[in-house]
Amino acid sequence: MQTIVVDDLPQIVVAEEQFDALSDIAEGLTGVLPHVAGFLDRELNRARLLPLAHVPSDVVKVNSTVEFTLDTRGERVERLKLAFPAESTAGDGYVSIASPVGVALLGLREGQSIEWTSRYGERRSLKVLKVTG
Repeated sequence: MQTIVVDDLPQIVVAEEQFDALSDIAEGLTGVLPHVAGFLDRELNRARLLPLAHVPSDVVKVNSTVEFTLDTRGERVERLKLAFPAESTAGDGYVSIASPVGVALLGLREGQSIEWTSRYGERRSLKVLKVTG
């Protein structure tokens, strides 16, 4: 089994009210996408949990719309809503929490970056520019 390796981890925050659903997603992905399941599980284990009402507005939560750059060049700004898997199939404009990019976004604040190695050995990174919702 290949895993996603995350380096230089920024501090992240996850809403207590979303934690159980996110844990269930990680568990459900174990047999299908084990690298994403492991990545999500590691992120949840290191996250600081806060009640949703106390999570700062500039932190990416499920249902947040996020502007970010993917990889180091930062030439193209993406604007997507972080969604649970069932919602992310509704059309364009969504990124699933069941994807490496979705997991990487979870809990980051505006201005924070994260870097990871994909299951194929590729170095990936993203930087959060703006969070709404």
